[in-house]
This record gives sequence, structure tokens and C-alpha cells, in this order.
Amino acid sequence: MERNTYFTSKNTKIEGTLTLPDGIDKPPVCLLIGGSFPQTRDGNLDNSKKDWFPVALPERNLFKDEAKLFQELGYATFRYDKRGCGESEGNCDTVDLFDLVDDAREAIKWLKTLPDVDNNQIGILGQSEGAVIALMLAAENLDLAFYIWQGGVYRNLEDILFWQRDNFWKLEQDAIENFKHTFPLMYWVYLKTDELWNKIKQGETYFKLGDETWSKNFYLPLWKQHYDHPPYEFISNINCPVLLLHGELDHNTPYTEALLAAEALKQAGNTQVTTYIFPGLDHSFRRLGNPDEDFVTAMKRPLDNEVTKAIKQWLKSDLELRSYDL
Repeated sequence: MERNTYFTSKNTKIEGTLTLPDGIDKPPVCLLIGGSFPQTRDGNLDNSKKDWFPVALPERNLFKDEAKLFQELGYATFRYDKRGCGESEGNCDTVDLFDLVDDAREAIKWLKTLPDVDNNQIGILGQSEGAVIALMLAAENLDLAFYIWQGGVYRNLEDILFWQRDNFWKLEQDAIENFKHTFPLMYWVYLKTDELWNKIKQGETYFKLGDETWSKNFYLPLWKQHYDHPPYEFISNINCPVLLLHGELDHNTPYTEALLAAEALKQAGNTQVTTYIFPGLDHSFRRLGNPDEDFVTAMKRPLDNEVTKAIKQWLKSDLELRSYDL
């Protein structure tokens, strides 16, 4: 069963979908936290934001598909439209990192009040930037049952952005031109990375990206906060079971980020860490036709079966056995 509902964060209504498995009284529940840029509850970029996405991008439905998977495994999920996206209130153009963390934290508090779920068995799953937000919350020791990282970041955002930029300009010219057309925001970020990052470090509020065909005044405080608060500062405080999932051909965040995170967790004494690196898969766990294929093209493909198998294995075997041992 699915039910559209909402919670409130900073006097802002955040709309989402609660999915419940059939025939299970008070199931455990997982909060799904989306990635960067305007995104809807289903894990899609919000095509209604034409100033961000002038060309409609494919609907990958990552969270919609994962909600069904969790439902089949006897878990409830809650996924939500990011602040200012979909049906949620707020302004996505000026949202910052702490707004997003506060929203996710309020979602957890709200889930703890629901009569439909086991309030003592709440986990979080974050994709990309959402994995960083989920990591920050897991470090707060909110009595979380588990934390799932999907394509997250361990090092500083500056390192990741320059890594993205350097790899982008190695692509064939046709692929670069196609990306400029389909996702001009990131094309211009890669073209202006040095100047952009200097403005971020200087504490500027806006930086204009684009040309006469497309342009946007890009809000910088969100990225400045990421720079000032890198994930590695929080990871040693995570004590709950952790599942790290990463595509080997991820062009957004290198798979080595998951390996660094896993090692840091273990060094900090967390003995409940499981890591999967998936050969041939990208940031959204789509199988690439070739290693240099851009993620926009790959979004048209389905969620790869290897990922669903890994999540099933962990939830129904590894995680349950650990919970029993505890």
C-alpha cells in the first residue's frame, strides 16, 4: 500500500509517499534521501525546474523502484520531494546543506510518531548527496537501525568536483556536446570550475553560469557548507550497521570513496560494514554501454539486478543475523 502524506520542517510542508508492505503489522521502515539538485520523491530530477533543466531528462525512478524492493522484503519506506521540488514547499534555488539535513532529521522524528511502523527500527538510505546527508544523521546516533550509502562521498566536495571535471574533458567531443545540450548546468560547472571554486572559498553567494543560450545564477552557500563540513569528519561516529553500494563506473563520485569510507568505519571500530562495488554500473546503478557513456543516457535503463540482489542479501540475511546477535 502507498499513501501520499507529509511532514513539516522549519514551517515548511515536505510532501512524500509512505509505502507499506502487505500483511505486516508495524514493519521496520527506511527513509530514502535524494541526491543533489532539484529532485522528486521517486529519485528523478525535477523537470519542472526549466531554469535548471531546459531539456527534459529521463525518469530513472530509482527510489520508486527501491521502495517496491523494500516492500517485497517486508520493509516500509518513506520518500519525499526535496524542499522546493515536486509538491513540497520551499525554494530549491536557495536551499543549503543544513536545510536538507534538518529536513531529513525531521522526517526521522516524524517516522518515530507513526503508528504504522516499528518506531524502533528506522534506517536511512541516501543516494549521492543524500548519502552524505544520511551519513551526517547516522553520526548523530539517532538510534538508527542501519545506514545505506549509494554513490556517496567521503572526501571533500572540492576533490570530487575537480575529479569530475578532469574526467569530463577526456570524453570524446560528441559526448561533451551532447552533455552540454542535455545538462548545461554541469557543463558550465566543468568549464568554470577554477573560477567557481574560488568564489565558493571567498564566501560569494552567487556565480553566473552559462551563455546566451542558457544561463543561471548558481547559489553557492550549499557547496561552501559541503566544503567546510566534509563527510570524513563525521564517519567515525557511525555505530549502526552500514551497507556501502557503489558503481565501479560512477562518473559522479569515484568508487574509491566507498572503499575509503569502509576503511574509516572499520578503523573507528564499526564491525558491521558491508561493501559492494559493482563492475559496469554507474552512479544510478545503470549498466553502461561503454565506460565513457554519460549518466543522462544511462538513466533510461533499469536499475541493475545485481544491486537489488545485494540489498536483498543484506536486509534478509546479514542485517537480520546481526540484529539477532545483538
